[in-house]
Amino acid sequence: MSESLTVLAIDIGSSSLRAALFDQQGQQQGHCARRTYQLDTDASGKATLSPESLFDDLFSALDEVVATIPAKMTISAVGISTFWHSLIGIDEHQHPTLPVITWADGRAAHQAAALKYSGLGRDLHAITGCPIHSSFWPARLRWLAEHHAEAFRQTRQWLSLADLLFLRLFGCLSTSLSMASGSGLLDTNRCVWSPLALSLARIVPEQLPEISDQPRQGLLSTWAARWPQLAEVPWYPAWGDGACSNIGAGAHDQNALVLMLGTSGSMRRVWAAEKMTLPDPGLWCYRVDATRFAGGMAMSEGGNTAAWARQLMANVTQPEIDARIANREPTAHGLTVLPYFLGARSPEWSEGRSGAILGITAATAPEDIYRAALESVGLRFAFLKQRLDSAWPGERRIIATGAGFLRSSLWAQIVADCIGEPLQLSDTEEGSLRGAALLVLEKYRTIDNLDFPITRVITPDLAAHNKYRAAQARQADYDSVMIATLKRRLEELGD
Repeated sequence: MSESLTVLAIDIGSSSLRAALFDQQGQQQGHCARRTYQLDTDASGKATLSPESLFDDLFSALDEVVATIPAKMTISAVGISTFWHSLIGIDEHQHPTLPVITWADGRAAHQAAALKYSGLGRDLHAITGCPIHSSFWPARLRWLAEHHAEAFRQTRQWLSLADLLFLRLFGCLSTSLSMASGSGLLDTNRCVWSPLALSLARIVPEQLPEISDQPRQGLLSTWAARWPQLAEVPWYPAWGDGACSNIGAGAHDQNALVLMLGTSGSMRRVWAAEKMTLPDPGLWCYRVDATRFAGGMAMSEGGNTAAWARQLMANVTQPEIDARIANREPTAHGLTVLPYFLGARSPEWSEGRSGAILGITAATAPEDIYRAALESVGLRFAFLKQRLDSAWPGERRIIATGAGFLRSSLWAQIVADCIGEPLQLSDTEEGSLRGAALLVLEKYRTIDNLDFPITRVITPDLAAHNKYRAAQARQADYDSVMIATLKRRLEELGD
């Protein structure tokens, strides 16, 4: 197999999915099939996806890629990247009892806040690597038990999206170590389900799948007939997209920090260790596999922030928008944006925070709001970087990746100016997709000597950085007021 490796990689994100072939050098071969979709959201904080619609998109993308496979080419294996924290239930007939609840769903905010102030938060974080938050299963399952009691009662198994996919394709239930570690239910050091987490989530171990990183082979007959080239090859259980993004960009160890700007944002590293340690209560830490961890800080804000602001100029082309704001002085608009349009996560993991724009006057133009929105995300990255520097002292190169940077060189410069450090802009357009391919390839060969090109290095403007430091302080002041107000409301509810 090592003489000629070809991997089919799949990356399922919260707003789009991709599938493509990769050779043994980790280079994409031929066409990349893409599908886009939108989260189903509402004012309550809902952020869900239809599993049937998503699988239809995925399977049609696979049709597209498989149709391009040359007759003499043999697919060696399939690797999958997907977003962490997804939750779906199935009944006794293996039918979904709920849509896919994504990381962005904030409806369990009250349950998360109650858990946080119960005194168990620190213990649960130390065991699972997951802070108390509505993104994770303990709070989410408590919310379902209270607000969707019938669906909760009918559910026989609780799964991630990737687990449901493998059930459909192979007829077997299991979950990967990587997916399990992002649920908030795993004892991450012992690699077993945590009794404490399960008791808080109000479920029993029998309602969760077996944890296994062993690949599956032998597609069910319907899928074997549809994709004969994939029928008997190993399909590796899914890895979390954050870990895949690091691997795909060449950030394999603790000397590199990946700054990812996609629908959401994050700053994270991957490292090998025997056990997890958490020097900061705001850190998350999940498993890549049995020997490696991925950890850092996660933001709900990112590309979704720009997309919201972009609606204010729906009839203006993106190049024209960029031209309008490119020559404006940093923070000259006088606005402070709290970019929590899908809630907020690291480092406070405080529930209930929402987007806000302060400083609007009669003179404020839509492009002012758009530029301020881009800057607000950069300021949040700067704040997270300062916390990570305290938690993990030492110099690290920062590799910037994600669609947000590929679509806007201006945004990359803004982020570099906010942080005050150079950004190495990765040339890998689909980092998580490539990462899934590389994690398969390393089963058969070393990937350390592969090419991980950098498009360019973005050097910060120190004058701009000084302005952004003042803007960051203003953003932090407003943010602290919002957090204090929400905490006061929670205390009033508890009285």
